[in-house]
Amino acid sequence: MVKECAVMICVKDRPTELAMLLTSLYTQTYKDFDIYILNDQSGTPLQTYHFFNCIVNLLKMQEFKIYILNTEFPHGVSKARQRLVDESLKKDYKYLCRVDDDVYLEPDFIERLIKVIQSGYDLASGVTPPMQAPTFIRNPKYVGDIINRVVIDNEGNYVFNGDDCGMCYTDSVILPAHHFRSSALYKSEIHKKVNYLPTKLSKHGFREEQIFSYKCLIEGYKIGVDTGAIAWHQMTPSGGERFPDQVDLVQFNEVILKEFTKENKDKLKEIFGDYKPTKQELMKETNLIR
Repeated sequence: MVKECAVMICVKDRPTELAMLLTSLYTQTYKDFDIYILNDQSGTPLQTYHFFNCIVNLLKMQEFKIYILNTEFPHGVSKARQRLVDESLKKDYKYLCRVDDDVYLEPDFIERLIKVIQSGYDLASGVTPPMQAPTFIRNPKYVGDIINRVVIDNEGNYVFNGDDCGMCYTDSVILPAHHFRSSALYKSEIHKKVNYLPTKLSKHGFREEQIFSYKCLIEGYKIGVDTGAIAWHQMTPSGGERFPDQVDLVQFNEVILKEFTKENKDKLKEIFGDYKPTKQELMKETNLIR
């Protein structure tokens, strides 16, 4: 019998982070999922890490199915995600859940995202606060009626590109979003119209989820965020820096995001509307509880 959800993980040179992520999957309150792992040419094979093998065996003993795949050459983030999607769609999963290889999920993370979908959204996400930094907490009332709001002018230039999902919140509320951050659960049917490829993005993952979000919105899908669904960002690459030219790749992807936005400015402008951000929104640090 096919499980309801496929959890998709692309990994490269993050063996410790991956093992911690798998540990958090083991403790999820929602358990109706299989796990797909795509190793994108890590410097050392995953199976050489003892803790990784331990948690994989533990998950298998609890009857989770784990599929471990390897790329023949470095794919990069977008191509690797698409390959996992293509592999997952060979089975009739209702939902796909993409999680980054350097997050640690709270036990109710997937359950919360399922509830976001059940409340009327097509794609659900949460917040990704840093694990090492002090925890700043924000009251969601300061977010307004849309989280991660985007405002563009008539030429497709950014006036405001909100990023409200890098912190914790005092309360759990479900809000519509213009884009999500990091991990997300969504209806598998989305891939009938939207995919990660083709893309002009570099192998680095910066801005990848924002462009995917825009593609979903353009096709009429709705994105929702639960401020109480937490995926902690581990942040440290235990296997070494994956992209030595990271700064250049990040800047390149920023250019690609701006190009994509301008190419689709009319459709996106209609979705985003003519909202004008307040001074309070432009100064988020004034809204922090601690």
